[in-house]
Amino acid sequence: MKKLELRNLSKYYGDKPVLDGLNLDVYEGELIAVLGSSGVGKSTLIRTLAGFESIDGGEIYLDENLIASKDREVLAEKRGITIVPQAASLFPHLTVSQNIAFGIDKNNTERVSELLRLTQLEQLADRMPENLSGGQQQRVALARALAPKPKMILLDEPFSALDPELRDQLRNDVRRVIKADGATALLVTHDQEEALSIADRVAVMRDGVFAQVGDPIEIYSAPADVGVATFLGDSVIIRGEIKDGKVITDLGKLNPLNNVSEGTVGRVAIRPENFYLQPNPKADSFVIGRTFFGHDALLEVQTPKLRIKARSNGPFAPEIGMPVTVWVRGAVNFYADGATQLT
Repeated sequence: MKKLELRNLSKYYGDKPVLDGLNLDVYEGELIAVLGSSGVGKSTLIRTLAGFESIDGGEIYLDENLIASKDREVLAEKRGITIVPQAASLFPHLTVSQNIAFGIDKNNTERVSELLRLTQLEQLADRMPENLSGGQQQRVALARALAPKPKMILLDEPFSALDPELRDQLRNDVRRVIKADGATALLVTHDQEEALSIADRVAVMRDGVFAQVGDPIEIYSAPADVGVATFLGDSVIIRGEIKDGKVITDLGKLNPLNNVSEGTVGRVAIRPENFYLQPNPKADSFVIGRTFFGHDALLEVQTPKLRIKARSNGPFAPEIGMPVTVWVRGAVNFYADGATQLT
């Protein structure tokens, strides 16, 4: 069942479109991430959904009911949508339990207890916000947003202020809690790893539109264009031309993953992990750089015609100066010239 529907949603600041005809369906129980760099319209989107800003065109439907259009605006407090902001913004004079219960019947102790259990805050129920860690405060903010059982919960980059180790743990906690509570959620973030790791689907946002919407594996493995490919992670971009169904490149003949037309000129995007390096004393490609990360290593390789970056198993990665044969694993995504670039 569709929980949220965006239909040609538009928002202008002056003459500039910040949201430019967005279309998106979010399904009940789904956690969807809107991913994009700063300034693409993510914050504006979340504010229009929450009812903090009006829209200039299109419609927003929640549970098939129109909640926003150019001529109609349901008040924020009447929408049944709650939000977890970047900063937890807890009430400093209230305990953890009191913060969670703030938006519901104060006698509904069963719901508070349920959320304390889900967020693993039972031992901290009577603690004041000032005595909580950043991660604990964000879990309280999540529980408070879930307490009234909203139709939808919005997460506005809730992990951005946390250190990396805590951020990783809290991501998993948030996904677990949202799924356990059966909530529908929309997360906005600029962090590719965050979006890919916890979302059921990812909507890549660029200049006020969605460049691609799909599950994490789909958008990472088959980006819609070169811009999406480079935005979602390291990619080696190589010129190529289609001949006899193959992509002719400076790395040899490669198999295109997508449909191609004979004679088309364009580019292929290859992830560093899709290169396989085989030590070979007779090879004419050489490792010229090596960054070791433990579990893997990022290698810079000079081939006869170009320079590439490849990932390899850390402990067994070729050393600098070693000659290697370069292979490309599997098929590659080919993009005809004129593909859009992410900015």
